[in-house]
Amino acid sequence: MRIACVYIPSFPLQVALVGHSTGVASLAVVAQPAIGSPVVVACSRVAWQHGVRPGASATVARAHDPEIQCVLADVAAERALLRSVADALLGVAPRVELGGEPRGQHHVMYAEVPAGKRGSWFGNKVRDLLALFGLRGRIGIADDRFTAYVAAASGARDDDDAVVCVPRGGSAAYLAPQPLALLQLGPEVLHMLEALGVRTLGAFAELPPPSVMRPDPDGWDADFQALARGDGGAELDAYSPGGPIAERAVIDGAGAEASVGAAVETLSQRLAARLAGRMGQGPTVELMLRLTGASPVPAIRALQLPHADADNLADAIGRALGGDSWTAIEAIARPESMGPVVAVPATAAAVRHEIEPIAPLVLLPSPTGYGRGGDRVEHRRTRRGKQRPRIGAGQARLFAGD
Repeated sequence: MRIACVYIPSFPLQVALVGHSTGVASLAVVAQPAIGSPVVVACSRVAWQHGVRPGASATVARAHDPEIQCVLADVAAERALLRSVADALLGVAPRVELGGEPRGQHHVMYAEVPAGKRGSWFGNKVRDLLALFGLRGRIGIADDRFTAYVAAASGARDDDDAVVCVPRGGSAAYLAPQPLALLQLGPEVLHMLEALGVRTLGAFAELPPPSVMRPDPDGWDADFQALARGDGGAELDAYSPGGPIAERAVIDGAGAEASVGAAVETLSQRLAARLAGRMGQGPTVELMLRLTGASPVPAIRALQLPHADADNLADAIGRALGGDSWTAIEAIARPESMGPVVAVPATAAAVRHEIEPIAPLVLLPSPTGYGRGGDRVEHRRTRRGKQRPRIGAGQARLFAGD
């Protein structure tokens, strides 16, 4: 089995630029910690040239570049975009791993290369799917996941769309000249090994046991020396899709014909790629459209398509638009077997992310004192009302003659 690593550099920055204009030259994505000022997690190349670095505070970033624009990292949008890419990858890969929670500057996903397919073919397919969702990434393919990660992270750094394929059985030879810093060793251990002349993965793999290990011995990456030998494991935490498929497209230029056509084409291709990854082209698809325009009240369109390919989706969405001018198209698609499509939320951000199904309506029991028909039942006297007022022993003697 061959493993492909999808390495997405500056992932928070790419998410912030998805669906937005790239006119902003100097941009930084910041995260708000529990204590302290916002911290930069990713920045554009212009901001980097001005001295802005990930890990610096927003105040320091503005001191280096007064024209920089800081935006807050949208973790929900990052998760939704990863699920969208994973849905599309399932159309070309048997298994996909999301790679954990998105945090930090870069993100890594894994996928299993289908049997009988060349690595270059699969890498180009993955690269095209990333471009469909507005992302750029490097793909590394090898026999184990650690070698695939090294091939994607350290190979062709200047090319964000590179595909690096390590030959079968060549993981150890490929890792031998790589720097030792690729292993997540502690700074003290790394400094000690470098002082002893161990600076590459090959030299580290030749050291006698015992090897340096993680505190958790059950993980696939627990034994660092095994990773350096090219035994990085091939197990994947398979992604299981669920829920409806939601996508959104913004129409620029006040509804210009060219902009409308591009928005409809992109939206239909994304929906088709995700539907093909989840269920193929067979089942009937129900599509709910929410069209936003000059009117404060959006228009709702409900469609049913027997085939969920990109051409049919584009034709159906184009007919639903009609001749009116719209500024945004929000779509939710789901197989007919999953039940009716839920109503589209009012916020655009909720539509852009995955929409949670609405809980079923639960009939609450009738309030106390009312019957099924709504008529009030006869009042019952309480125990306190039935009791006679109690008289103390002294009072009983005073009024005994009455």
